[in-house]
Amino acid sequence: MLRDERGSVAPLIGLMFLVLVGCIGIAIDTGRATMVRARLVNALDAAGLAVAARLATTDYNADAKKFVDANFAANFVGATVNTVTAKPNADKTVISLTATATMPTAFMKLFGKTSVDVTATTEVTRSSKGLEVVMVLDNTGSMDISNSMGPLKEASKLLVNQLFGDQTTAKNLYVGLVPFSQAVNIGVTRALWTDLNTVTRPYYPVYWTGCVEERPSGYDVTDDIPSLIKKDTIFKSYYSPNSNSNNWIVSWWWSTYLNINYAPVQGQTGPGAFCPVTLTPMTNVKSTIVTGIDAMKAGGSTFINVGAVWGWRMLSPSWRGLWDGDMLTNKLPLDYNSKNMNKAVILMTDGENTFNKNNYTSYGLLSDKRLGTDDIIEANKVLDTKLSTVCSSMKAKDIIVYTIAFNDPDDSTKSLLQNCATSTSFYFDAGDSESLKAAFTAIGGSLSNLRVSR
Repeated sequence: MLRDERGSVAPLIGLMFLVLVGCIGIAIDTGRATMVRARLVNALDAAGLAVAARLATTDYNADAKKFVDANFAANFVGATVNTVTAKPNADKTVISLTATATMPTAFMKLFGKTSVDVTATTEVTRSSKGLEVVMVLDNTGSMDISNSMGPLKEASKLLVNQLFGDQTTAKNLYVGLVPFSQAVNIGVTRALWTDLNTVTRPYYPVYWTGCVEERPSGYDVTDDIPSLIKKDTIFKSYYSPNSNSNNWIVSWWWSTYLNINYAPVQGQTGPGAFCPVTLTPMTNVKSTIVTGIDAMKAGGSTFINVGAVWGWRMLSPSWRGLWDGDMLTNKLPLDYNSKNMNKAVILMTDGENTFNKNNYTSYGLLSDKRLGTDDIIEANKVLDTKLSTVCSSMKAKDIIVYTIAFNDPDDSTKSLLQNCATSTSFYFDAGDSESLKAAFTAIGGSLSNLRVSR
């Protein structure tokens, strides 16, 4: 007997419809989960870079979670981040990160699946590139008047801590320090770089404090090494002459003695009047560079170009073998563009170039006309031009130049420093102490040279 089976198709169609709806729902929820994972990966990459830059991090998981939360949009398709783990390798050069998030389902909940877990992983590697960096820091009298030496020391040590992290002796990291005023102090142990003049330099070298005058014939803006073959490349020892304002030779009956008084700023007298503390050649020992920073004292006028050119000489491979200490041990500086090695200078000042009348400097007295003029304004312009020349020469050698204008110097000095920097983003206008710390921290982050490796 024949039966009408047309009605039996309806349940089948209904079942197929439910399956189709389920597949569409699964596809939609899967797509949403894929979007969550992509967003989670981006947040995890950003967190990895941020955590890796914080070399002193002790709780990697907590720091990573904080940065993931900051970079993962709140309630993105309703998802919430649950756990974030960050695990460094033994030498903290590689950090592996994992994050999980829970996303509520939109359609799968109809079938009893109310949420899905999404997992993302990434790995951040600190670049294996090495770094030679020299901090050229203003130690002039204005830094004392404004009580800025303390903040400068604090800010520069922030950068040192950032670069070294918890290492006491770093690998492929070398940091040097050049304090400057109206001269730079190369250190009394480097007398062979000078003219060894005992005729016009009374009591030399016993009372020589280590500062030198800058060289004539254009060698004041070059990285030429001192050589007996080229007389003008030899440095003249810095000896502030005895005068009514700087009375440091006093006759007393039959004896002559020196009255060298290193009092604050304007009270400083002697043959080394306003000579800053000795520079610190590049070292990979953290305590050595910190000691150099702590020793800095303020006094004297501002000759930015002199500080800059000595920063360059510390990085120039032409000077390899002349510097002692860790630089000699490690055969530094390396050649320009050495594989996996960067060179950088951080130049900071709080004021414009200033050649004061009757002020003995690394260019002698203004009346000596060693800058081609005895006019203060014109002499300062010459110093500015010399700074620009040194900056251009360093950048031509692929030395990265960072500059910091601190405590609001005049607009021309800010422009000079901005043009000196490798790029405008490497120039910092730090109007106060907190901005100075932020500038050094930003430079430290830039020098960390991080990359996402996988």
